[in-house]
Amino acid sequence: MKKFKKITFIIIKIITVIFALIGITVTIMLSNLLKTPNELLSAVSTYKLIESQYYDTVNDKNLVEGFSKGMADSLNDPYSTYFTKKEITDFNSQLNGEYAGIGMVLGFDKETQLVKGIRVFKDSPAEKSGLLPGDIIVEIDGKSTEGMDTEKVASSVRGKEGSELKLVVFRNNKYLEFNLTRAIIRIPTVTAKYVNDDTLYIGISSFSESTAGEFKTMLSGLNKEPKKIILDLRDNGGGLVNQAVEIARYFTPGGVVLYETGRDRNNLIPLGVDDQLFLNLPLVVLVNEYSASASEILAGAIQDYKTGTLIGDTTFGKAVVQTVFPLPTGGALKLTTQRYLTPNKRDINKIGLTPDVKKIMTEDDYKKIDYSALPDIKNDLQLVEAINYLNK
Repeated sequence: MKKFKKITFIIIKIITVIFALIGITVTIMLSNLLKTPNELLSAVSTYKLIESQYYDTVNDKNLVEGFSKGMADSLNDPYSTYFTKKEITDFNSQLNGEYAGIGMVLGFDKETQLVKGIRVFKDSPAEKSGLLPGDIIVEIDGKSTEGMDTEKVASSVRGKEGSELKLVVFRNNKYLEFNLTRAIIRIPTVTAKYVNDDTLYIGISSFSESTAGEFKTMLSGLNKEPKKIILDLRDNGGGLVNQAVEIARYFTPGGVVLYETGRDRNNLIPLGVDDQLFLNLPLVVLVNEYSASASEILAGAIQDYKTGTLIGDTTFGKAVVQTVFPLPTGGALKLTTQRYLTPNKRDINKIGLTPDVKKIMTEDDYKKIDYSALPDIKNDLQLVEAINYLNK
């Protein structure tokens, strides 16, 4: 009886291998017909072999997601990434302006190639736990953040309201552990306040789906017309390009806001606006090393048209555009599909925008700013520089 069972097991094993090989053979035949690269054929064959031959239970969903993630990672592009169903839901929630998280603005640290905290919101889980701007995030729930871009880290720290999260950060040559509880974060992307009788401060923290609408509502709700404007794009890591283009209507005299180009670098596609909303007021734009992507589109257009003066530090230098493609699994692929140039056809990718007036602030300088009472005209050295510049 035991001998019979053993023979039966061997026969089943042989049949399994034969079917696996048949599957691979069919794949090879189809591949040759469709002229599929051998590398892709190998990947499909690897999937079939793991599915049929691995000694333990295999989760097909994890295999497919790992396959998709591996292809995205192989591009060595920090902005192209595969999102699981949960991750793309969290990503879209942030673009909608509301999410459950820790209340910390994140940015990419070029020196360590890791993500760090840039700003901590008042009364947020991050502030209550003791996290500080400048903290470099090295682990999230025991998983290393090495190789993760800003959006991937942001997606990982978001989650269900009330759920717990453990972070390990690097601060002052020490590794520190923090336990947090996620909460609903509601933060408007546009804030405005007069810093004196005639100068309006406008801060834009990101470009979400509501930003252009918030901007329009803010302007229509002012109790008096400004004579000068300070536009703060510091720590603005970007967002939706179309929202930045809409805001450019107020700060450029009409014309091209940016050029987009794909693989064919000679084929430049202009994106422009008319002059109907142009405010045409004395303008200063505050930028720093964390002003990136869509905020660089807006700042670059203003600089090229000379409708405002950039003050601060050289911007991040992200002049590539991503498109999000939904996938059958419910996940999505965020893929770099285009590069953009400023109206004067400047390529600022990995270079950034050089401000017209250089005013560098250290991390210690930023820590002195009271972000709960923006604009802080006492401790914000770049803001003080902007006010003085407009008062000349």
